[in-house]
Amino acid sequence: MGQPTRTELSTDEELTALMGRPSARAANKDRTRLHTMDRQWLAASPFCLVGTAAADGTCDVSPKGDPPGFAHVLDDTTVVIPERAGNPSS
Repeated sequence: MGQPTRTELSTDEELTALMGRPSARAANKDRTRLHTMDRQWLAASPFCLVGTAAADGTCDVSPKGDPPGFAHVLDDTTVVIPERAGNPSS
């Protein structure tokens, strides 16, 4: 098997030409508040990924984990996650 082809994209139009447009469901999935299902998932999950983005567009994702219930919802827009050894920080 050969090496994958890499293509550098520099505009939204180039990305759309390569990948097509996202479905309405995918394009409209942003929420400004936690949904009940988000709270239930966080309460049951032993693992989550925390993603951050800087003003310059660089992004980072860090895995976080502990026994289920380790993530606590403080309100509709705030989740707290303990910092533990083995949980890399962003």
